[in-house]
Amino acid sequence: MIPPPVCDPRYHSLDAWRGVACVMVVLHHAGFALGGGETQGALTVSQARWAVVWLLRQMDLGVPLFFVISGYCIAASLDGHRRRGASSWEFLARRLRRIYPPYWVALLVFVVTVWGLDRLGLGWLHANLHSLELDSPGKLSPSQWLGNITLTETWRPKVWRGPPASVYTRVAWSLCYEEQFYLVSFAALLVAPRRLFGVLAAATAAMLGYRVFAYDSGRLDAIDGTFPYLWHEFAAGLAVYWRLARATSVNGKRAIDAALAGLFLVAVVSGYRSTAVASAFALGLIALRDRDDAATRARWLAPLSAAGRRCYSIYLIHLPVCTVGNEWLYSLGLTGFWTRALVMVPVVSAASLAAGWAFFAAVESRFVNPSRGRPVAGEAAG
Repeated sequence: MIPPPVCDPRYHSLDAWRGVACVMVVLHHAGFALGGGETQGALTVSQARWAVVWLLRQMDLGVPLFFVISGYCIAASLDGHRRRGASSWEFLARRLRRIYPPYWVALLVFVVTVWGLDRLGLGWLHANLHSLELDSPGKLSPSQWLGNITLTETWRPKVWRGPPASVYTRVAWSLCYEEQFYLVSFAALLVAPRRLFGVLAAATAAMLGYRVFAYDSGRLDAIDGTFPYLWHEFAAGLAVYWRLARATSVNGKRAIDAALAGLFLVAVVSGYRSTAVASAFALGLIALRDRDDAATRARWLAPLSAAGRRCYSIYLIHLPVCTVGNEWLYSLGLTGFWTRALVMVPVVSAASLAAGWAFFAAVESRFVNPSRGRPVAGEAAG
């Protein structure tokens, strides 16, 4: 008999954190309306422009937040499955049902949008200088399309010879990692449900060791796109769950705190900003756990929580809005730096969030766990 967690595993304010993360990613992509070379001019003007561009570029750090949240919530899901005696295959089936159908619909939206613009002679709206470009569907080979449809494109070229990786939606690279994280978690649940966290800890140590070896031997690029490359950011979330819901000794809790602090220091010294943010965020989640109830009652967090519950849809569908919206507004005369910064970026970001809201209502909500009626925080981090 597996004992219950030592506290409620539900971390309610993770919805708000997911909202923060997805808004960051949207702002990052909308912010491509501003080029890094536009920071020239008088000293105070150039400094202000540089600060705006720099801030928008840092918004890509929403992705490691997603990985940590996903790690926490997958740990909670794994723990719940084994305590109920549910099949590990049920865990995998729920993950696949939750991720793939909405993704396939979003992929179709990308294809139809780009193909339609090309047919109308408006290809400049998706291939321009003021946003991330979207390729025409015909530019991808059959093997690249297979990798995109199966969310294996980041590691497909490492398995069989073929063209280099090309993630068509540009944002689905993180989903390729997520699916690998889920498969490793499923394997741990399948082979050792009673020693689940011990197996995951051993796997984490092995993957960290392999990553260090790859780094020291100059072969880190060889594992880019595969789960050992970013597993430690996902594992930070696993560690937070165990620290809050499973650790019963003070020494065990301190060991997790020390490990996350060490990961942060190594990341800072090595210049891995994504890992530094992930480990700092994990430590923050531990420190803020006692304030979770208060955060849940805070009305000002309600919009972020609502966005967080729809973050997968926002993540999937926002990029075509950013790409087409930026160039369309530029063609209407929003060409000045500050006009783009203060009008274009906010308008396109708001439109992207609205598109995500609509996609959730029309598509994703049909695949949310029916027993809860809403997505689990972090379950579909992309």
